[in-house]
Amino acid sequence: MGYTVSVSPPRNPTSAAFLNETKAALERTREIEEQKRRFLGAAVLATPLALIMFLMATTNVFDDGRTMVFIDFVQAGLSTPIVFYYGSVFFVHAWQGLRHGMLTMDTLVAIGAGCSYLYSLGACIVMVVAKYQIATYFDAAGTLLAFMLLGRFLEARARRSTSDALINLMNLVPPVSIVVTAQGDITMPSSLLEKGMRVRVLAGDRFPVDGIVVEGMSDVDEQMVTGEAITKAVKVDSAVIGGTTNITAMLVVEATKIGEETMLSQILRLVQDAQNTKPEIQRIADQIAAYFVPFVVMFSVGVFFTWLLLGAFGMYPPEWRGQNETILMFAFDFFISSVVAACPCALGLATPTAIMVGTGVGAKNGILVKSGKSLEVVRQSRCIVFDKTGTITFGKLEVVFKKCWGDNVEEVMKVVGFVELLSNHPVAKAVADGILLASPASTYDVVFSKVKGGLGTEAVVRCRSQNNELRVHVGNLAMMREGNIHVPPEIEQAVRQQNNMGRTTVVGAVNGVARLLVALADEPKEEAAGVVRFLHRQGFRVLMVTGDNEGVAAHVASAVGIQNENLYAEALPTTKASIVRQLQSEGDCVIFVGDGINDSPALAQADVGIALGAGTQIAIEAADAVLINNSLVDILNLRALSIATVKRVYGNFFWAFGYNLCILPLASGMLYPFFHFKLPPILAAAAMVFSSISVLLSILSIRWFAPYEARINIALPPKW
Repeated sequence: MGYTVSVSPPRNPTSAAFLNETKAALERTREIEEQKRRFLGAAVLATPLALIMFLMATTNVFDDGRTMVFIDFVQAGLSTPIVFYYGSVFFVHAWQGLRHGMLTMDTLVAIGAGCSYLYSLGACIVMVVAKYQIATYFDAAGTLLAFMLLGRFLEARARRSTSDALINLMNLVPPVSIVVTAQGDITMPSSLLEKGMRVRVLAGDRFPVDGIVVEGMSDVDEQMVTGEAITKAVKVDSAVIGGTTNITAMLVVEATKIGEETMLSQILRLVQDAQNTKPEIQRIADQIAAYFVPFVVMFSVGVFFTWLLLGAFGMYPPEWRGQNETILMFAFDFFISSVVAACPCALGLATPTAIMVGTGVGAKNGILVKSGKSLEVVRQSRCIVFDKTGTITFGKLEVVFKKCWGDNVEEVMKVVGFVELLSNHPVAKAVADGILLASPASTYDVVFSKVKGGLGTEAVVRCRSQNNELRVHVGNLAMMREGNIHVPPEIEQAVRQQNNMGRTTVVGAVNGVARLLVALADEPKEEAAGVVRFLHRQGFRVLMVTGDNEGVAAHVASAVGIQNENLYAEALPTTKASIVRQLQSEGDCVIFVGDGINDSPALAQADVGIALGAGTQIAIEAADAVLINNSLVDILNLRALSIATVKRVYGNFFWAFGYNLCILPLASGMLYPFFHFKLPPILAAAAMVFSSISVLLSILSIRWFAPYEARINIALPPKW
């Protein structure tokens, strides 16, 4: 027919971060199932091995020679599947490491289990050929691998517990949505939504996208995303976050962010990045392990030959050896126990697991940390620099003072508010919002209006009810002087008082006489003074840098408790970065907190840049951490989480080294001449697994981290 049909695939804005995390979760689930299957299979075979070993050590039931040979072959049959199948992963990983010239923790397990098994296999061959009874270590090989598989299974479970929280977070987005169209409401998969579409969200349902409310009023529960337990009231033009719950009434929301752009996707991507980066402390642990593993191998070999030579030259009493225990077997026990007991598995678990759990806990509480390094560095800082507008303050002008002189106060405020609505200036909008109780659109008609840049607005309006015209001037004193407006002395004095307090003043005049004074200010956040005071008590040097004029900056700094010598006003974006650089040159580890485009150079320059979640995208990208709730208290929470996480890491380091310092003398036989106790390989393996489990439990305790709002009462500053 001459026509070609091109079918475009539907746009699927599903987050790649979500897909990657889902794929990773499936892989972790498969890994856990595989580890579980291997451990259970090994445990079934290792249990009779351990029972036989116990009976041989505590009874005479197997003293008969023929019975012993039979038992040895039973143990060989039980341990062989463990070595060649269930526990084969350790030998595979050890071989892969050797091919790359690396000795890993799996190398120690492979040496311990492999030597035990091969030695025992050789002993069985000797028993068959030479009819000579030799003790075997099949039980040590099998039980050692079973214990190690238990440790790997528990480690995999610990890793998945943190990641499952992120998957649950992404699953908050409903699978289907009600889309409002000109033809009526239709239902479609949420993955097919596009920007600009309008979605109807019923009470009790979750928002499928980030968007703006275009119809309705309701309360929204954002706790699952931001960690904030208090519901938030929303109305037309309010922003909502995908995955949060609409509580009280139906809303219509216009989609503004989909797929990778949504806050949920950004949370998941940032946490993934943080968990995949290595902090400095992890690199130190890797370096220690890189030297420690070869040391353990050489130390164990040295232990073996030391005891072998001591026995060969009769340098210890023969009764130290058990019945039918040769010099070689006596030395071999110490060798296997040393290799197994000193395996630094706890050292390898300490940092990556702590970073994974710490960043996951942060995300749950509305604190996104982009890298493990940042989580480590926050605790080291004693110098913090705040931006003012939008960080210490709300970043929004509000009416903090209004007074009308003369009669007809309500009418004056209504007509001044109406004239301010004719301007798009932010100050005019703030004045109108602050003095109007209801829209005056049905009260007045505009006859003439003119916005004068840097001065204000002049207008003539007709009052419908009285059918008369009013000449209105709204602006600063310069506007009044230009329009030959009479400004009473008391109003001029009030203007000076308000200006001296760092506030913006707007005068309203009707028919040539100034009648109204409105003062506006960008007020500090309620928690700002308490946070600054708390930081001072913690020994912090607290500074404020702003592009605002010195008068306004000084009043804000004074209100929150920042000294004048730590205040920098009228600062350009490059100046902010230079100030951070100067502080760093003095030896300070600097935290910078900001929210705007002009803060991005300083955020990038700082040792740790912290952006508020309501800030600009470029600021969020430049920062090392993002506070979703926009609360300054979360700076304290971030530092507390950093301290808790790193404290667990260092504590586990000390535990791992302390364990090895205690276990090595016992496992190698250094204490045998004094106590005549030899650590069997199976107990050495159990001790090593116990050490790793202790580290995991210590790290998982970070999940019970309590934010500061739940632990302390930060005093609020007085109102301006």
